[in-house]
Amino acid sequence: MVPAESAMGLRFLDFPAEIREQIYGEILSTASARCEPTCPDEPASFKYQVNILLANRQIYHEAKKVFQDNIFVKITTPWPEAIEHIRREGKVPSVCTGDKASTFRDFHLWVFIDTPATPYPQSHGSFSMLICLEDLEAFTKMWHFSNLSNVGLNQHLRLKLIIQDPHVEERKIPKRLQQRLLLPFGLVKELHTFSVHGHNTKILPSVEEALKEEQKIPDPTPEQSLEKGFLLKDAGNKLLKEGSLREALELYVEAFAAIHITVSGRTRTIHADGYYIHELVSGTYRGVRGDFVRTILRVQLVANIVLAYLKLEDYAEAHFWGKRTIVLFRQSVTGDDTEDFGDDDPQSWLSETWAVRFPAHEAMGKIFYRTAMASKRLGKTADVRTLMRAANVYLPNDEAVQKELTALEEGLQ
Repeated sequence: MVPAESAMGLRFLDFPAEIREQIYGEILSTASARCEPTCPDEPASFKYQVNILLANRQIYHEAKKVFQDNIFVKITTPWPEAIEHIRREGKVPSVCTGDKASTFRDFHLWVFIDTPATPYPQSHGSFSMLICLEDLEAFTKMWHFSNLSNVGLNQHLRLKLIIQDPHVEERKIPKRLQQRLLLPFGLVKELHTFSVHGHNTKILPSVEEALKEEQKIPDPTPEQSLEKGFLLKDAGNKLLKEGSLREALELYVEAFAAIHITVSGRTRTIHADGYYIHELVSGTYRGVRGDFVRTILRVQLVANIVLAYLKLEDYAEAHFWGKRTIVLFRQSVTGDDTEDFGDDDPQSWLSETWAVRFPAHEAMGKIFYRTAMASKRLGKTADVRTLMRAANVYLPNDEAVQKELTALEEGLQ
């Protein structure tokens, strides 16, 4: 709440209008209201300081104009589990859900999702969530990934988009804003029914046509996605050898994106698993299951990312990337997802037989070795012993691994 009177005896309303507007923006803008999650598995949330609207009539009218600069999108569906899926699995931040979202009217875009078998009067308004325009692409990408994993999903869905200016009747919505509201839906393809409407405003034909043209573009096949991912990885490897380490890391992140894995800081989210579970029908890996090839690329990328961070002397980041992959690997073998593996006997969850059968076993060995070297630099002695022994299972003839193991054994004597 903004104080009515400052320490100097001035009332808030005595400040220039420009200063007041700046303060309103700090309090009521989407950027200021956004609360990042403490857990990476949770979506962000929003907390708008709307109590300022209760101060007095003048502040109410001034602050409301600033709040109306925020652009909101309302999503409505007859399925409550869909709303929860968007929030939890898709990690799409919501301003509000439930009754608050259903009764909210100051939105610029209304997204109706149902099926032809669902009567419109019953479906609209059943379950809603409100999101910010800034998160609309996250929503459409999540929907895109869901359709890839569940082939044919969109063929059973009906989508209706309604654009409006919630504040001024019959005011034309600028082309740039129409593009931001509509074009993200270019990712949502092959729907049973799709329509775009303007309520108290006109949809620009050029924007609608651009959207429909985008929807016609077919998604890359699993074969094409994997080929692109390997090409980006190879280009990153070239930069890594040349010493362009940051540029190499950027290409490795692009390679992950090519196979539907998003990387944001330390958060890595895997999408569209179901898209790769079939045998590839063309390309370098024809006849091999796509998920097998995808695992190979993922492991190779992590091994190279850990190496890049080692070369950058960012040992904490190298350790994080390597350890995360190793923890996931151990979980897949034993079901143990704890992060502490310093006192582990690697032979309890590794074997030479498993190492030979594991996709990209040499790259996996490099992850163990390079993570051990990061642990060494960070003074994590227990980790070094466990990781280097594990590296030896995968790389039994590697001179660098043998040298480190010898040094460890001599240090224990």
